[in-house]
Amino acid sequence: MRQPKLWISLFILAVIALHALPVISYQGHRQTRWPILAWAMYAKSYPSGPVETYNRWGVLVTAQGQRIELTAHMVGVSGPGLWKHYIRPLIRGDAALARELFTRLNRNRTDSIVELRAEGERYVVTDTGLDTLPLPPITYRSASTPSL
Repeated sequence: MRQPKLWISLFILAVIALHALPVISYQGHRQTRWPILAWAMYAKSYPSGPVETYNRWGVLVTAQGQRIELTAHMVGVSGPGLWKHYIRPLIRGDAALARELFTRLNRNRTDSIVELRAEGERYVVTDTGLDTLPLPPITYRSASTPSL
C-alpha cells in the first residue's frame, strides 16, 4: 500500500522541482525550456510606446474669490465615490449634476460657491523622460451668480 503513495509523492516533488529550472537556467526573452512561460499571460501587459495617465481633481471658487479643492468629505461621499459620481460626470459635461453639487455645497456656507472647475494633468512617460501637460479645465458657474 505504501508503494503508490511513494511514487505519487515523488512525482509531485519532481513537478515542483521543475519550476526552479527556468530560474536556474535563464534563457532571456525567448524562454523555451519551460513552455508555460511562453503563454500570453506571462507576456508584457502593455504594448511598446509611451505610457499615458491622467490626474483629475475638482476646484471650487467662492464668491470672495477663494480657491478650495473639492474633497469627498465636503460632498459626503468616499474618495472613489467622488470620482465616480461627481468628477467623471462633470468631465463629461453633466450640467445637471453641477447644479445639484452647487446646491449641496452651498447648503450651510456663508461664502457661497460660485464656480466649479474640473482640472487635471496628462502625464506621458517616454524614453526621454516624463512630460506633464495641463488639461483644459471644464468650468461650471452657479446659476445664481451673474456672468461677467
